[in-house]
Amino acid sequence: MFGVRKKIKKAKIIMKEHQDVYSAHLTQHWSWEKIAPYQEGLNAALKKYAQRFPDDVCLEKIAEEIATGQAQLWLVLKNKIQFSAFAITKVESTHTGKKCVILSDLAGEGGLKLVKLIDEVEKWARTIKAEEIHMFGRTGWAKRLAHHGYSRNLIQYRKVLGP
Repeated sequence: MFGVRKKIKKAKIIMKEHQDVYSAHLTQHWSWEKIAPYQEGLNAALKKYAQRFPDDVCLEKIAEEIATGQAQLWLVLKNKIQFSAFAITKVESTHTGKKCVILSDLAGEGGLKLVKLIDEVEKWARTIKAEEIHMFGRTGWAKRLAHHGYSRNLIQYRKVLGP
């Protein structure tokens, strides 16, 4: 009987997980009061992100770019109210004048389940007349992104040089 209860409880947890709905929200026109309820989760995700990539992430620079409009902050909410993750986009033009949206940062909870939210970024990119979206990501994202029409363009290699 105990084993059956445990399986039922596990099944309910799995069902609940599948019922979670994630949504992406561009915050560039939000007031700080509207962002405030998510501040604790956002700060924790940013801190964890910076700790994971200390040579690549500067929180002061991210904050400055968002505050000055050079970058856009996206919040990913679970079930419309709970902070799950954040993303950062930037709008850039190539040397030929092509407008591109760069999705440069994504961190928090949700992982690969969040890939489908790229549609929201694409919708916004079209409204600003961007021609392409470029993003940086780990190789584990490749298969899911391919289902959304993305292909690899460049691969960055890194080698730490010792003394």
